[in-house]
Amino acid sequence: MSHAGVMSSNDGWIRPALFFLAVSAAATGIAVVIAATRGSSTSTPAPATTTAATTPAKTVRTTTTAPTTTAQKPPARPRPPAAGAWPAGTSGYTDVLQSIPVASGRAVALAGAHAAARAGLPRPGVLVSSRYATLHPGYYVVFSGVYRTSAAAAAALATVHARGFPGAYQVRVARTG
Repeated sequence: MSHAGVMSSNDGWIRPALFFLAVSAAATGIAVVIAATRGSSTSTPAPATTTAATTPAKTVRTTTTAPTTTAQKPPARPRPPAAGAWPAGTSGYTDVLQSIPVASGRAVALAGAHAAARAGLPRPGVLVSSRYATLHPGYYVVFSGVYRTSAAAAAALATVHARGFPGAYQVRVARTG
């Protein structure tokens, strides 16, 4: 007796189960693609997709969860405040924090001015000593404060010493010529 083309009563579940399995796999694939192409830097996990095909002999379960990604920017690095320059056309007094030979480079002087700013000193800056008649030429002068009087510069000097510049001293700054 030939069984070709005859379907038994136990074979009717195979096609619907395979169809359900194919649809579930396609839906899972679409969910994974959507989760992977999201533009946000932080994504929440996609809900788990569970598919089941039950047969008289066994149950097959497939669970898929999209990966969770969390991208964080590193914290912004604080920029040191810009070092100021001596105000054009101004004569006055200041507290000299450092005198750096010009040959050592402006970068060294700027680093000193940034350190003064981080210490909270008022109006730190760098000037070129050869442009001022009252200063010895050939130096970058790291200073703090622009004062009208010698007394005001002297009063600020105690704070300068206390904030990490014990060798600082007061000087008069006047333009050459």
